Amino acid sequence: MPEAALTTLIATLFSMMNPIGNVGIFAGMTADRSPGEAKQIAWTCAAAVAITLLIVAWTGSWLLAFFGITIASLRVAGGVIVFLIGLNMLFNKSDHKHSAAELDDARGSDSIAVVPLAIPIVAGPGTMAALLVAAQQHAAVLSKLEISVVVVGMSAVVGVLFHFSGPIARRLGASGMGVVTRVMGMILTAIAAGMLAEGLKGLLPVLAQ
Repeated sequence: MPEAALTTLIATLFSMMNPIGNVGIFAGMTADRSPGEAKQIAWTCAAAVAITLLIVAWTGSWLLAFFGITIASLRVAGGVIVFLIGLNMLFNKSDHKHSAAELDDARGSDSIAVVPLAIPIVAGPGTMAALLVAAQQHAAVLSKLEISVVVVGMSAVVGVLFHFSGPIARRLGASGMGVVTRVMGMILTAIAAGMLAEGLKGLLPVLAQ
């Protein structure tokens, strides 16, 4: 897998998963839990994110082939999704992840690590779409292994930041995490523009001339 593509994938996943910006959500949802339980939820969430994204990376190409979806159309669809999510993050909105009712319901749930924390807050449809594009574009086994290492590494980052969510949230504050979210949103919109451009060139070859 080319170094540039690998760097783009890391930047995309980090921006999409937004572990720093999501620290506030995690801290709020685990505020009434004991420190030990909150840490267990953090690492269960990280494991669920890793498993989900690894399944997407290794089986996504089969699903695309089954439904007859081309890499060009996937790039366009993924680009649109990532662009919309990037805009939401740029304006510090979380409507693309969950509704207020879903968040209130999750706070009272005994198990929030997988739903909604892992899915869809961290590993949402935009993250999966971006990962599918990368896995489809670099389908060699060695490339898939490199993608898997990135996925596990990003999931570990999520686990560490959620593990220390209390001190991080207090240090950054709501305004600090808002700034991080907006910066990640700007990065995502730029990445999405590239995905859309490449996808449209594949669907409409005349644009590449």
